[in-house]
Amino acid sequence: MNLVLIGKFKQTKDAEDVADVIKKLGEQATKDDAYAIAHAPPQDQRFSDGMMALIQQFKLYTLAPEELGQFNFEHSVEQDGDTIKISTDEADVSAFIKLFVDSGARVEVYSAHHYPDESAQAD
Repeated sequence: MNLVLIGKFKQTKDAEDVADVIKKLGEQATKDDAYAIAHAPPQDQRFSDGMMALIQQFKLYTLAPEELGQFNFEHSVEQDGDTIKISTDEADVSAFIKLFVDSGARVEVYSAHHYPDESAQAD
């Protein structure tokens, strides 16, 4: 997909906080083998106690158990000032979008195949 997701926050502190939340969710998703949760029968798609604690701590009530594996997919997270840029080859980025929107970001999603990064072309 070569997908790029950009969240522009009102303040740098907001972006820093969200970058930290992404890291914590990713660590917990790894512990939980969250990718397997998405492929489990619906009755077995549940949050672990550790993930539930994070969801409650950060008030991330829009996330679904089957989305948590997205934090384990290959992706890069770059935070620069009030902006976070996530690059991935995955098509499923709903968890990141929800996290950005819930945190007050303006969100842009596009394919870098169709809109290559101009700074990378200058190199």
